[in-house]
Amino acid sequence: MFNPIEYFIKNISWYDPIYNIAWVLFMVYALTLPPLTLLLFHKNQQLNLILPPLTWGYQRRTYSHLIGAAFVVFSFRLIPYWVFNDKILHFLGGGIAIALVYEYFVLNFNLQYGDGVISLRSTQNSKAGYLVANLFLIAFFSSFFSVFSELYEFVSKYVAGYQFDSSGFDTWLDILANITGAFFGYLLIWFWKYATKKTRS
Repeated sequence: MFNPIEYFIKNISWYDPIYNIAWVLFMVYALTLPPLTLLLFHKNQQLNLILPPLTWGYQRRTYSHLIGAAFVVFSFRLIPYWVFNDKILHFLGGGIAIALVYEYFVLNFNLQYGDGVISLRSTQNSKAGYLVANLFLIAFFSSFFSVFSELYEFVSKYVAGYQFDSSGFDTWLDILANITGAFFGYLLIWFWKYATKKTRS
């Protein structure tokens, strides 16, 4: 008799421990590193002058973005590879998670209205301008996120003795999938906030 639970367990992408560790680390990264970054900017006077974050109360109210990022990563982790291949997982799972973490930073560093080195204040009267400015910034943010991820993948495969694409083509495809997925994820966030008239969180 067909057992859907057994079928599900056998077909989800849990088959390789090294990738399980990677996805768990990604979720821990999404949930803990952004608040630790804000703590560093709160405590360091020089960093605070460059990009002053908002209060911890505001940070707690926007923490749902990080929970959403971890949930997206976990949810797409459960999808069998024969349904979504690796690049689609990078595009949807990684990209949407990156967009949520990015939005969390935008809100908590007050990039919308602040006077720091990076500020979106001049685009507040133009929804299209605000969107374009954020897509421009998220390209850099996603690049950092993707390189960090690919470095982990390279080291983990090397340590475990796995074969990997030494030409770098697979790495570039993963990075491009993450960046385009982050664009897509941010567009979803932007349309949702536009439709609900939200501007700050």
